[in-house]
Amino acid sequence: MSTPSVIIVADPDPMVSNALRVEFSRLDCTVLMAATGQQVEEYAAQTVAEMIVLDVSAHKLAGYAACARIRHRRGYAERPIVLTVGRVLAKDQQAARRAGATLLLPKPYSVHGLVRAVTPYLPEDDPLRAHLPPVNDDAQVEWTRQQSLAWKFGADSGLSRNAGVLPIVRGRGTVRIPLMKVT
Repeated sequence: MSTPSVIIVADPDPMVSNALRVEFSRLDCTVLMAATGQQVEEYAAQTVAEMIVLDVSAHKLAGYAACARIRHRRGYAERPIVLTVGRVLAKDQQAARRAGATLLLPKPYSVHGLVRAVTPYLPEDDPLRAHLPPVNDDAQVEWTRQQSLAWKFGADSGLSRNAGVLPIVRGRGTVRIPLMKVT
């Protein structure tokens, strides 16, 4: 039984963060969900994750500063830290370079696109490589592959090693927007 790869995900969009959680859990990875940049740093202090995916567009995540502090932690010198942003501008590229990010990935992206972008930065013996699907040049493979939706809830799955519990990002609920009259 191998130790599952740990991935830290911080994205304010619950659809993106939950999609990453589900897909990486299917790949037998332990996914730690963070709601703030400080929480990402706390997770990074407790374990050396194989990869961190951190959104920098949300104010409370403080992505560039969190990335810079994590990059200086022991064990994170060569680990991929992927920063995601809605639109990649020159100032974002410079800030990501100063923070020590491995990649600056524009949104929207797929899990397949994330895997394709990160794979060149992983050493051959990295445990994360064992859990990632092979990267094909055909981007449609991710959507046409017939995969079983059954969870591997046996003795050798990341879900069972986490006692069947995965953290879930909770939103703030619905916000009522007042209707405006159109004249």
